Amino acid sequence: MTTVTKIQAQKRKGRYNIFLDGEYAFPVGEATLIDFRLMKGTELTDAQVTLIKNKENTNKAYGDAVNYLSYELRTEKEIKDYLYKKEYTTPIIMDVMDRLRKLNYLDDAAYAQSFINTQLRMSANGPRTIEQKMFKKGVPDDIIKQKIAEIDPDILLENATDFAQKQMRKTSRASFKQQMIKLRQNLYSKGFSGDTVNQAIENLDIEKDEDAEQANLRKMIDKVSHRYDNSSKLITYLMGKGFSYDAIKQALSEEN
Repeated sequence: MTTVTKIQAQKRKGRYNIFLDGEYAFPVGEATLIDFRLMKGTELTDAQVTLIKNKENTNKAYGDAVNYLSYELRTEKEIKDYLYKKEYTTPIIMDVMDRLRKLNYLDDAAYAQSFINTQLRMSANGPRTIEQKMFKKGVPDDIIKQKIAEIDPDILLENATDFAQKQMRKTSRASFKQQMIKLRQNLYSKGFSGDTVNQAIENLDIEKDEDAEQANLRKMIDKVSHRYDNSSKLITYLMGKGFSYDAIKQALSEEN
């Protein structure tokens, strides 16, 4: 048996240092102090001391988890990883997870829905990219598939079309062929399906502007012609940039 010989308030509000048999033993929060009715003169067995320490660690882990949740929604995996990083033991973490679930602080389905809504509203990401991001967050696979399937395809198409318009403006100085290749690559890289990519490009109603094509070709020739000591190498380079052979020959003849 040991005896509580002193209870000293810490500078942090609601925290106390417990002394047993004249020696500092461990810190506790106010809730633990009340739960175990700790006061000067209280006698404790070794088992009770262990129980108090475990309870205090659990309360501290719970406080850390709630604080972590206060900034934004988290998945169960994120909470577990965070608590393990704080070096709490598995039994304590499992206890904290149970408490959080009972209070509805953890809900991976609700998290997934909120995450998807934010992605659709704030980014140009398609379903594959959103799915990958949720997987990294630790959302269970069945929830990911369910929530992805529930996304309104009209919203996806609208986002893909808006993104495609912005990309076309960024590549306006490239050849039409290069623009279309880059546009498809960018849409696929954002996680949109082939059908959505095709529909988005169709929505733009893009047509090749021959005058703009020739103007872009001339600008390209002016920019890079000094790098090549013969016209065949220059033609090969320009064809690699998506310009047609006939257009290149015409532009070069006009230069001479």
